[in-house]
Amino acid sequence: ASMAQVRHASAVSPLRPMPLVVLSRGLPFPLPPDVSPELAAAIESAWMGAQNDLAQLLPGAQHVIATQSGHYIQQDQPELVIDAVRQVVEAVRHSVSQ
Repeated sequence: ASMAQVRHASAVSPLRPMPLVVLSRGLPFPLPPDVSPELAAAIESAWMGAQNDLAQLLPGAQHVIATQSGHYIQQDQPELVIDAVRQVVEAVRHSVSQ
């Protein structure tokens, strides 16, 4: 439902161009032990689909998978977060100077 709302909002009022880097965890999210493998796979697929949809909101957006991270990418792979922030800042600086 949330992604449907995002798609609708994007169609009604598209985002203005801006730098965007989407960082996604690469390690599976821990689920309760009573969750079936099929449901776990469906949840993971839906989550990754939503992340991909988010990255497609803007042309030129980057989607980076933090392969060694769970939910807390800033703790598990801080260099990825630092690099993403630097990329966005540099892109903004470059667009302002033109």
